[in-house]
Amino acid sequence: MKFEVVIPIDGCENEIEFELSKLDDFFSVIKGMQTGITLKLMSFGALKSLAFELPDDFTTKLEIESLEDISIFYIFVLQAQVSDSSMDIFSPVIMNNKSLKMGQIHLNINELGLESLNDILPGLK
Repeated sequence: MKFEVVIPIDGCENEIEFELSKLDDFFSVIKGMQTGITLKLMSFGALKSLAFELPDDFTTKLEIESLEDISIFYIFVLQAQVSDSSMDIFSPVIMNNKSLKMGQIHLNINELGLESLNDILPGLK
């Protein structure tokens, strides 16, 4: 399935379309149609989910009418040494499976009540 990028993905700001390929119930890959860049994704439901609200301008750009129409993914960076792999849980990629529009949202850990994570994980933004 191809998705139009209406809110840029970090590191892929010039990409206007990605093709989604599901690998299994938890993992997928998106490939940029212009650049060929691939990003590995993990389904939002694979981990304990965060509760957050989507801003109105985000839902408008992605044409989200119902939460049942969207899929939420974390960008997953897999390294040869598994312990060096990482995932950005505070900047998920959201895809509207109905309008075929997608974008990345940046969550504020303070608004989520998770500001104490800064003390535990100093590398977080």
